[in-house]
Amino acid sequence: MSAASLHERLTSVASGKTYRSIADLTATHPETVRRYLQGQSPSVEFLAALCRTLGINADWLLTGRGPMRVEEVRAHALREANPTELHAAMASTISVLVDRVDRLETYCQTLETLLRGSRTSVPAAPSLHQTTGRPDADQSAAITSGNDERPDAAIIHTERNRRIADAVAKRPRPDAG
Repeated sequence: MSAASLHERLTSVASGKTYRSIADLTATHPETVRRYLQGQSPSVEFLAALCRTLGINADWLLTGRGPMRVEEVRAHALREANPTELHAAMASTISVLVDRVDRLETYCQTLETLLRGSRTSVPAAPSLHQTTGRPDADQSAAITSGNDERPDAAIIHTERNRRIADAVAKRPRPDAG
């Protein structure tokens, strides 16, 4: 890559625009823009901002390879790709989609489990100790002892739902070989 070719492409991108308008687009001082367009090596930040705001393909601006506009990159890549590359890209995309569907299925199963669990009645939440703001000592003991008269039913109920959801998520799918 020669500096002259980068400069030519930079001039081509900036044609018809004032230094001030480019400065506004790139958050660069107009005098700095003038120096860049007259041959001084531009900063990476300036080039990145120019590409981002004008929709310019950075690979084209820096090397001259590929299309000038970002929106043309996909079509260009498809035209230039060989069948093996296209097949690999399609296989990768399908693999990603299958993973997403699996995660979605697990999520739906978890929601279904949570909904089934929420249909059971939930006892009232425990009262908090007046000075500490924590459950009373006898209520804490009931929670840790596994006593069926659980005063902190909302917390325990949520924990139970989480355990069920984890178990459902780990079970093998019926169609899994």
